[in-house]
Amino acid sequence: MKSSLQNPLNNSLHSNSHLLSNHDLLDMSHHSSIIRLHPATAVVEEQDLRIAFRSKKDFMIGALWLATCILSSATIGPIVLMIPAKSPYVSITWRCQGCILLMALWCIGSYVRESRKKEKEGCGISEDQRVTTWGKILKDSSIYNLTSAGLMAVFGSIWCFGLVLGCKYTLTAHADVLYCSNGVFILLIAIFTCQYVHKYEIIGYIIYGIGAVIMLSDPLANKIGEGMNKPLGNLIAIIGALGGALYGITSTKMRRDNPQEVALLHIFVGNFILQIIAYPYFDENPLFFSFDPEFGIFGWVSDPWIFMMMFLFICPWTGILVNYSLLECYRYWTLDIVAVFFLTEPYFAEITAIILGQDKIPGFQTFIGIGILSLGILLSINGSKIKATEEAKTSNKCQEEGDIELPENV
Repeated sequence: MKSSLQNPLNNSLHSNSHLLSNHDLLDMSHHSSIIRLHPATAVVEEQDLRIAFRSKKDFMIGALWLATCILSSATIGPIVLMIPAKSPYVSITWRCQGCILLMALWCIGSYVRESRKKEKEGCGISEDQRVTTWGKILKDSSIYNLTSAGLMAVFGSIWCFGLVLGCKYTLTAHADVLYCSNGVFILLIAIFTCQYVHKYEIIGYIIYGIGAVIMLSDPLANKIGEGMNKPLGNLIAIIGALGGALYGITSTKMRRDNPQEVALLHIFVGNFILQIIAYPYFDENPLFFSFDPEFGIFGWVSDPWIFMMMFLFICPWTGILVNYSLLECYRYWTLDIVAVFFLTEPYFAEITAIILGQDKIPGFQTFIGIGILSLGILLSINGSKIKATEEAKTSNKCQEEGDIELPENV
């Protein structure tokens, strides 16, 4: 027996069906079938699709998170390489451990604040209150949330590994161009899975690729010091970009129902577990599991100055702020819009590396490549904007129809 809500909607559709084309009817039928099968998912997808376009305030908040994410991400490679550890693998683990401690404090504060809020609303702390708080912790750490965080930890580790190691072996601008090209992989995955892709996005990424090739082949682009290996650094950064694409897809498709700070804590813990398992195979360091201030993964806590530097600046800026703002970007914008705007990150990363004395000023060929890159970015941004607008209009149209279910004879 159909619900009372469906009958008037179906009657309204019958009375106006002669005004609709077959294409409109099929679109509405497809939308209705999605909501019947997965009602909660359908509603969330519509909200996520246009949250930045609901009002000027939401648009400005989304733009602020996007700018924060890009600017903080641009400093990851150069700043992490400044950590006074003799191995970049050790530097990465120091950053991850600091983030775990800070996020643990944040999560504890959140649960305490929520408990006090309930205390003011209710009749004080009781045994039931303690069970409720503990139940909230267990709910936030459900198998689904941990699985989502685990996958994001794997892909996020590959992404970060590609950036830091890429910056070590090749020019920071080159590593960042490849590191930020995760949008290319997102575009390819969308094409292979038969999703809608705007032509300007394809053209923009092709132009971006041409500019990247010109930029990467600049013979005057060199690092200061020894140890440069451009092919190896470029390859590592490309692999990292694939991890970034899968990180974004996992974050948007496997939606978690726990707070952002709890999700980040799970992700950082997963990152650290992966690091202590994988990094010893890459770094032949007998002091890896030690408190040595130069070679040990716990060495940052043995030096007060290093501890303060990690705890007060490097971890909050290059770890927590980057990841938190990125997750917020995925709430306000579609995945492809975030990926396209992320293409602007190498400009700020190279400026940071030059200021910190890690890179030499590149040659004229790099600036030509930057100009072509910029043209490709503008086209891709335009294509993503047009696609998001079209999808938002389609979503609004379906919502105005009242999430209808078509009769069987349509």
